[in-house]
Amino acid sequence: MMSRLAVNDMDIVWEPSAGAGHLIDAVLECAPRAEIHASELRSDAAAQLRLKYGNRANVAVHHEDALDVEMTHQPSLFTLNRPRPTRIIANPPYGAWQAPERRAVLKRRFPGLYVRETYSTILHHCLTCLSPEGRLVFLIPDTFLWLHRHEVLRRRLFGEFLVLEIIRFSSKFFPGVAFGYSGMCIITVSAQPPTPSSTTRIIDTITNVAALELLSRSEAGTRGVGRTVLQRSFLRGVDQECAPSGTGILCTVGDLAEVRTGFYSGNDRKWLRRANPEVKRSTGYADVIPEQIASREETPPIRGIAGSRHFIPIVRGGAASFLKRDEWYLDWSSSAVSEYTRPGKNPARFQNSAFYFRDGIGVPMVASSRLTASLLEGRLFDQGIVGIFPQNEAHSLYLLGLLNTHFATELLRRINGTANNSANYIKRIPVPIPTGDELEQIDALVLRAIREAREGSVADQTMGAIEDFYQLSYERIGHELLEKLLPKTMSNSSAGSSPRG
Repeated sequence: MMSRLAVNDMDIVWEPSAGAGHLIDAVLECAPRAEIHASELRSDAAAQLRLKYGNRANVAVHHEDALDVEMTHQPSLFTLNRPRPTRIIANPPYGAWQAPERRAVLKRRFPGLYVRETYSTILHHCLTCLSPEGRLVFLIPDTFLWLHRHEVLRRRLFGEFLVLEIIRFSSKFFPGVAFGYSGMCIITVSAQPPTPSSTTRIIDTITNVAALELLSRSEAGTRGVGRTVLQRSFLRGVDQECAPSGTGILCTVGDLAEVRTGFYSGNDRKWLRRANPEVKRSTGYADVIPEQIASREETPPIRGIAGSRHFIPIVRGGAASFLKRDEWYLDWSSSAVSEYTRPGKNPARFQNSAFYFRDGIGVPMVASSRLTASLLEGRLFDQGIVGIFPQNEAHSLYLLGLLNTHFATELLRRINGTANNSANYIKRIPVPIPTGDELEQIDALVLRAIREAREGSVADQTMGAIEDFYQLSYERIGHELLEKLLPKTMSNSSAGSSPRG
């Protein structure tokens, strides 16, 4: 990245997601007198950066959201006046969660941009902040090259700037990282308008870290490597050579999402209330008092509710497709939570609490005749539910639809033939990587299913269309490749029939 940044002591450098300062250290090694602006969203990380660079007058650390920074010679709406950076370098966050109200603000500021993905939003914003003829180098996932949702970013990037180079490689180069659904890339951009003959060099033959090192040493390292394409070709839609291959692109549910088990009170008869006597398997439980149900407008405090309206909805086991109604309520008073979390011998399990009250997908732990999944809708989920939290919201409806199909049921039974749908088994379900067009198609179908479920039940026609969609997706992968993958994920082989496709 530093070899592409071409920084010198006269440059003004912006690092919009500074983290621990690794890229700043690299800049200082190459240009110790360069003026550096470091933005960091987390207050603790910003404080550490200030300690780290406190003796360097040329490094200014700001505790701020990079998306609220404007670097311009005119007074800024968000910050003090700053000059435009001549160099921007970053490894921005990928798939970070944005609150709905924050997304609404970003949608107004960036019309048409897919603001749910943080890396692409930061890249789009940094292009605006870059000084004329300045240079930007980012380390990001390569999905912006081919997902339909990033079309607005592609038009801006390839239509208004010189994209000098894109180096693509596997995310597995980084220890403990393996996205499955995308590779990584280093993109080098110059703030100059392209001409009809402008070209972009694409290097996608990198197989190991040593090859990246060779590229970093000099221009000689790039001779005869990669290919050169007309930059304007990216404006005709997705570059088919950059998109993932239509055959053999597989990941797993665990690649796309966090898969977690939920909460247990330690004594459900004491702490749980049912919505009404019609709730299945609720004999012996008391009915909830409506006046004690907490408002759904605010997220419950993790340490409990002090007021009288302290019963919150909790999602428990039992088959339900797409939606699950509020049937159970849990005492979430401060005193109850203190009991759930008290030290010492305690039957309660306050596990994976970082995932409480988040949007996600719930799958019953105990298997039924077929796999079902429903939206958690910000509710607590108990240990009878496996919670699935996509790393990228673009995959939420895609996974919800898949986990309600007969095909997913067959795959899970191949992985594990017992009666348990545990988190470890669900995360191993193979998933075809969807294209942008496929995501749009299945999102529409799943949204229709959710509407129908809310009104009563999902129509056979809608469910048939969803089943057909995933059938075609797995056929695109190919039966042979799927068979090769399944034995690797099987922990208890079953003698059932092979999945279709």
